[in-house]
Amino acid sequence: MSSNNKRRRTTTSNNNGTHITDLPAGILVGISSYLAKPSAVLFALSMTADSDRQIETETSKAIISAIAWNVFDFGDIERDLAAKLSDDHIDKILRCIDAVSNLRILKLGGCVKITGSGLDTLRSSIAIQQIDMSLVGKHEVPLIEPEPLLSEDVVLPMLHSIISGGTSLKQLEFPKKWRDTRSTQMDQFLELYNDYLRNQRNTCSKCDRICVETGIGEYIGFDGRWYGSQNYTCSGCLNYFCFDSDCLSEDNWCRKCEKEYCKSCSDMTECSSCPRTVCNECNDEEMKTCEGEGCERILCEGCSGEKTTCYLCGKMRCRSCTVLIRCSSHHCKKGVCEECLSRREREVGLDEASNCECGEWLAERGYL
Repeated sequence: MSSNNKRRRTTTSNNNGTHITDLPAGILVGISSYLAKPSAVLFALSMTADSDRQIETETSKAIISAIAWNVFDFGDIERDLAAKLSDDHIDKILRCIDAVSNLRILKLGGCVKITGSGLDTLRSSIAIQQIDMSLVGKHEVPLIEPEPLLSEDVVLPMLHSIISGGTSLKQLEFPKKWRDTRSTQMDQFLELYNDYLRNQRNTCSKCDRICVETGIGEYIGFDGRWYGSQNYTCSGCLNYFCFDSDCLSEDNWCRKCEKEYCKSCSDMTECSSCPRTVCNECNDEEMKTCEGEGCERILCEGCSGEKTTCYLCGKMRCRSCTVLIRCSSHHCKKGVCEECLSRREREVGLDEASNCECGEWLAERGYL
C-alpha cells in the first residue's frame, strides 16, 4: 500500500470520527460561556440542525438558555467579524435569542455592512430600551469611512413601529451620517420621537422633576453636532436628568465620542481655551495639560499641537504661561517660546536665532 493511500485512509477515518456536536451539551455550554455574546449565539446557531430554518437542537437550546440576553453589543467581537455580518445574520441572531421578549439594549458597533432590514423583528418589541446605531465601539469617534450602509428608508419605519406601540424605549443613537445629512425623513421621525418622549413624562433621576427638556436636539450648536442627539439622557445608565444645576453639569456632551453622560457615569473635562468638552474615558488622547510650571490648564486637541508647542524645547504651554514667536513664513506653522528665543539670541546672536528651520525669519513677533 502506498503512502498516499495510507494518508487517504487516515484522513477518511478522522472525518468519520467524533464531531464537535457529539460532545455532551454541558461541555459546549461551558465553552460558550467564555465567548462574547455575539460569538456565543453564532456558536449556538452552528449547532442547529438546519441553520437556514434555525431548527433548534437540544445543544443549541442549552447554549441559548444559559445566557442572559438583555444586553447585546456587537462591539464585543472583533471589528473584522462584525463588519462581515449581513442583515440575514442579524435577523437570525435576534430571532435566536428571542430579542422581542428579552433584549433591552442593542448596540450595533462595527456592523457597517447592514442596511437595517435584519432589525425588522424588533418592530413588535416592548422590552427594548436602547438602540445604539452609531455603529462604533465605546468612546470611539463616530466618523466611519467609507460611509456605512444603514438606511433611513429601512430603519426609520421600524423605529416608528416601536414608538407607536406600547414600549419601554428610552434612548436612540443615530449614525453620524444621518445626523450630518439632516434629511426631511429624519426631521419627520424626530418630531414623532420627541412627542413620544414628552408623552412618557420621564423624571429626573436626581430631583424627580419631569424632564420636559428631554428630546432630540435640533440646534446645530458647537461643531454642528447637536442635531439628532438625545438631550438629558445618559448614554451609559439611560437615566434622565434635568436643567437644574445640581443635576446637570455645565456640559455633559462629549465632543469626541458624541455621547451624553450623567455625572454618575462620567465627569467631563473642558478645554481652558474653547467650549470643547470630553468625557473622562476619551480624555487620555484628547486633552493635554499645560507644561508651564505650576499650571494645570487643560487644552483640547484643536487648541494644543503646533499652535502652542515650541519647536525647540518641545513643551506645550497655554498662552498664560508663554507666548510663541511665530515664523513669518505663511507656509510654516512653527513657533518658538520667548525663553528659547532669548537663549538662542545669547548663544548664536540675533540674526541666526531669528532664522527658522524653513529659512524664514522669526523676528516678526506675531502672536497667536
